[in-house]
Amino acid sequence: MAKNLLKSIGKIIDESGSSKITVFTSHLKIDGNVFRPEGRCEECHEDYLTLENALVCRLEDYCACDEDDCQCNDYICFKYDWLNINMDDIVAFSIIK
Repeated sequence: MAKNLLKSIGKIIDESGSSKITVFTSHLKIDGNVFRPEGRCEECHEDYLTLENALVCRLEDYCACDEDDCQCNDYICFKYDWLNINMDDIVAFSIIK
C-alpha cells in the first residue's frame, strides 16, 4: 500500500505542478515540500515520504485561531530541514497549490 500511495502522491504533484503538501497522521499535521529522488536511490524512499522544510504540529495542541496573523501555534510546532514520514502512518494528505 505504501508504494501505491507514494505513486499517487507523485501523480498528483505532476498534475498540479506543486510539491507543497499537508500530511495528517493520527497525531500530527505536517506541512512541507515533497522531495522526489528521481533516479537517486528511489528504493531508499519506498516506505517513506520525504519532506523538505517540514513543519510538524501536534493535532491535540493545535488551536483554532481565526485572526489574520494567528501565531498561537508557533510554540507547539517544530521545523525540520528534512523529515521522513512512514507511509503506513499517513491518514490523509493534500497537495497545496
